[in-house]
Parts: sequence; C-alpha cells; structure tokens
Amino acid sequence: MSVHINNQTFEAEYLKTPEDIRRGMMGRDSLTGCMVFNMGKGHHSFWMKNCLIPLDIIFVLNNRISRIHTNCEAPDSHWTNPPRYTGIGDHVIEFPAGTAGNWKVGDKVAMYLGTPLNPVR
Repeated sequence: MSVHINNQTFEAEYLKTPEDIRRGMMGRDSLTGCMVFNMGKGHHSFWMKNCLIPLDIIFVLNNRISRIHTNCEAPDSHWTNPPRYTGIGDHVIEFPAGTAGNWKVGDKVAMYLGTPLNPVR
C-alpha cells in the first residue's frame, strides 16, 4: 500500500482489524513510511501508549486532511494522564514526527492498494 500527499509518496502499513488498530505503534522503535488505520467515519481519539518514537498524526475524511497533530511525543513513564489526539475522519495516518510540517487541513490524500489504479475507498 502507498499514500500520496502533496507530491510525496509513502509506503504504508494498512491496519483494519480491531487488534491491529489497538496495537498500532506500541513497542516499535521505528516507522518507515506511514501506518494507515481504517477507522470508519467518526470522531476518533488516539494516544501514544507504549509508543517509543514521536509521531505526526493525520486525520483524513473523504480523502482530505481534516486534522493534523504534529510532533506528538512518546509518553514519559511518569505521565499519569497522557495527551489524546482527536479528530474526525475515516482514516488516521501516523508518520514519523516532522513529516507533516508543510501540510494543511484540506490537502488531498490518495491511498492505493497495490497500484495507483486501485485506490482505497
């Protein structure tokens, strides 16, 4: 799978089962490309439980960026109430921190399974 935003293409991991979505980036110390969560349309809340690296978290609704959270820090073990990152979307995409610095709400997002001729809907 790949994701295309503003003339940039990223290899992507596509998560759609509840177990995969719950696990997300837990315990991983790197992310190449991005991680796409198929969430269904609605209001969603993410937090960085057991995440080891900072991330940019992008909410996507109808193939457009609807919310951007940049440089979301990996939680410190002393945090008693880690921040939650919320937004409305049908997909949420996580990138290594610093990737989304020039993007804005409304930018087009194209997601492809296999080839650009087979977009995710």
